[in-house]
Amino acid sequence: PGGGSADKPVGTVWFGWSVGGQVRTERRRFDGDRAAVRAATVHYALQSLVHFIRNPSQ
Repeated sequence: PGGGSADKPVGTVWFGWSVGGQVRTERRRFDGDRAAVRAATVHYALQSLVHFIRNPSQ
């Protein structure tokens, strides 16, 4: 992917979850081409959501 900047490097992804009334946000950066970043993003989002559902107070 191209088009990154110093403030938002290529591979930067923001996540937002709302589980049990608690809102969480997080910024992550993934390496690789567009397909690799997309795959890592989906994996991380689903893994995190499962964690938050199982552990709502964390």
